[in-house]
Amino acid sequence: MNNETQNDKVTFKQKVSNFWNKLTIKDVSFTTEDGTLKTIKKKRSMVIPGLILFIIFFMLCFSFVATKRKLKWDQFGILFSQLFVPSKWSLKTHEGYKDFVFNTAIPRIWDTVQMVYIATILGVLLSVPLYILSASNVVEKKRIFIPVRIIVNFFRTIPTFVLAIIGTVFFGFSDTAGIFAMSLFTAGVMYKLMYEYIETVDMGPFEASVSSGANRLKGYSIAIHPQIMPMFVSNIIYIFEINIRASVVLGFVGAGGIGQLLSNALESSQYDKVGAILIPLFIVVFVLQVISSMLRRRSN
Repeated sequence: MNNETQNDKVTFKQKVSNFWNKLTIKDVSFTTEDGTLKTIKKKRSMVIPGLILFIIFFMLCFSFVATKRKLKWDQFGILFSQLFVPSKWSLKTHEGYKDFVFNTAIPRIWDTVQMVYIATILGVLLSVPLYILSASNVVEKKRIFIPVRIIVNFFRTIPTFVLAIIGTVFFGFSDTAGIFAMSLFTAGVMYKLMYEYIETVDMGPFEASVSSGANRLKGYSIAIHPQIMPMFVSNIIYIFEINIRASVVLGFVGAGGIGQLLSNALESSQYDKVGAILIPLFIVVFVLQVISSMLRRRSN
């Protein structure tokens, strides 16, 4: 019985293997210069089958998230108009609307920019020793870079939203909670981007400096850091942009910033305040994106 079971298993594996070979490999015949007909096996292009599988998977996912409720399109226009017109039970007048924009929304947005700046710098500083220790071509010792990767990747699995909730537990509903969450998020993203980039750099100068008597940290600062500096600056600017957007969401759990003001306005259905917040916020995000794009081009 055991032999028959093993034979059945072998037969099944052979069938699967043959089916897979037919699916991925095709015979191509050609004539050589001396007139001999030869046949070789060539891999089939998997672009079309892959595209078909992608479409099928997308449709299956879409069937789960598609809603059966009718969208009230007429409400979009009504809601949009409420964003930019002072309501009778909130800002009341155009002067009140303007006063809220300049005296409440813009100062709070500036506080948010400062909060994001502090969080980004702290996160970047925290990431530097982590991505150096995680680069296998710099450290080389598995007992060092593998545990570091495992620990940091574990913390990277925690969503920023959850980090913000944890921050509010420790620091209360304040900007400090937002700084805590975005600092850890920044460290995780910067760590991932940089250690993978370090593993692709030219190691010739590093090996030359180490063979000349420099320790590995000195060799890194002399030979590798100048190579990664443009990417380092570019990543800082990129993460700063992300943190500006993330700060809006973090405010909904009380982690400070403009998001908290926006959350309060939405909860009380004061849509004119929402619009008064969104206008300067959009301008600030747009200006920061333009500036960061210019700086990124210069750094590269």
